[in-house]
This record gives sequence, structure tokens and C-alpha cells, in this order.
Amino acid sequence: MGYQLISVWSIVRRFLIGWVVVLGILVVVSCVKYWDFIMAAVTNNIWAFFYGMMPVVIIATVIVHMLKDVFKRN
Repeated sequence: MGYQLISVWSIVRRFLIGWVVVLGILVVVSCVKYWDFIMAAVTNNIWAFFYGMMPVVIIATVIVHMLKDVFKRN
């Protein structure tokens, strides 16, 4: 068996990859376990999201049309 040179970055990288894998597993398990609660929260708040995003969409649309009108070539 040969010895490899282990750098600090490889140790930190393994540590971070381990945390990402564990957090991913926890997210999947939580989504499976609490699926009913998550769906209830989503369905109850979907209209709030819609009403919150509509002014942003309207303002962005108006700004785009105003810019098109300003830079329109005759």
C-alpha cells in the first residue's frame, strides 16, 4: 500500500461533501414524512403567493413596454 499526500483542501472537500449528502438525505426523509403538512401549507398559501407576485409581474411588464416605447425606431 502506498501513502497518498492528503492536503487540507481534500479534507475540507470531503467534509463538505459529507454534509451535503447528509442534508440531502434529511430533506428527502422530511419531505416523505411530512408530505401531508407540506402540501397543506402549499395549497393554503398558493393564493397569497399569486397575489404577492402579481404586482411584480405588472410592474415588470409596464417597464418593459415603456423601454420598448422609448427606444422604438421610427
